[in-house]
Amino acid sequence: MLAGVEVWAHSGTVSRDKSIQQMATTTEGAMFVVGRKNGAIEAIGKEDGHLVHEFAEPGFDDPVNIKHNGKYITERSFVGLGATEEAFIACTNLGELRYQPFDTEEAPVLMQLPVDAWRMRTHPKHTNVFAVGGREHELSIWDIDAVRLAETTCGGSYAKPTSAPLFKTKNVADDNLGLRVPVWVTDMQFLSDDAASPRVAVSTGHRQIRIYDAKTGARPTHNWDGVSKHPIYHILASHMKPELFFADNMGNFQQLDLRMGKVVGGYKGIAGAVRSMALSEDGTMVAEAGLDRFVRVYETDGMRRLLHRAYVKQRVTHVLWDWSVKDRSYGEIEQDEVDEIWDNMAKMEHRKKRTSGIKRKTAVATTTG
Repeated sequence: MLAGVEVWAHSGTVSRDKSIQQMATTTEGAMFVVGRKNGAIEAIGKEDGHLVHEFAEPGFDDPVNIKHNGKYITERSFVGLGATEEAFIACTNLGELRYQPFDTEEAPVLMQLPVDAWRMRTHPKHTNVFAVGGREHELSIWDIDAVRLAETTCGGSYAKPTSAPLFKTKNVADDNLGLRVPVWVTDMQFLSDDAASPRVAVSTGHRQIRIYDAKTGARPTHNWDGVSKHPIYHILASHMKPELFFADNMGNFQQLDLRMGKVVGGYKGIAGAVRSMALSEDGTMVAEAGLDRFVRVYETDGMRRLLHRAYVKQRVTHVLWDWSVKDRSYGEIEQDEVDEIWDNMAKMEHRKKRTSGIKRKTAVATTTG
């Protein structure tokens, strides 16, 4: 089981309207920033769970009825969140991207991107750079400090960008029948520290994982088709090895070698779709959480054993690994568990052994009646 689990409930009760859709840590790790279903963005202190900053997205609960690619979008939801100690950046499925300083006196940046966005992620080293993509929405990478927006007649409204993105991908060539391949970007991960010419991994709802390199062009340098039998919804890049973890919508959680494009292993025991993944600082352990209400930690090498498991009673939407706390090795944890068993074990009294004479006397008495 996982040790040291703390639960912070600001409302005191379980509320679906306040369920967390996205979560991130600030760059220095002092706060968690969460995006809730009701449109609230909250910055929570990591040490004691106190509310540091709070922001409410205006009109988040307004009725929505947009038809896009033959499907109706009926509500807003957060699809990405990133934060520093000074500001946060959030994006909704309607393509509404907000860069908001925690100091409300500063003006926010309100950027309108294409509708039906599926994921937005900020660069791990350059928090001003973010990538976004979705259904019929090719991956695009932007610098929030360099973007220019069109003028709007209404203050406080989202505006389309007039400047070009740092990088935008192009669709792959038509298939063997000459038909256009549909676009469905479900997740992305930055693979390089270079924000000006990034290298990015992308997953699709059509079971592909693609690698894009801005230095070589807008089309993918690698396009691995059919690595899963189901739509891939979440990916996680290792910062220690050229590996990528991915999860589909059927609870399959696997590991891909980016050098060969082959699946090198999977993780067992998951009963529901995985919603989020996180890596330890040394890359030896990976955590996952999802619809089966369990948080699990696996080793990333060898047999990929299940190391820890915790039942949290609720469907988990996001998991983060706190790198500010030193991870203990599996051997140290196992030794502590053994020591605890020995410490709690009741001492057994030594029974006195019967002498051989008593045994012979009892046997004789029985045979003589």
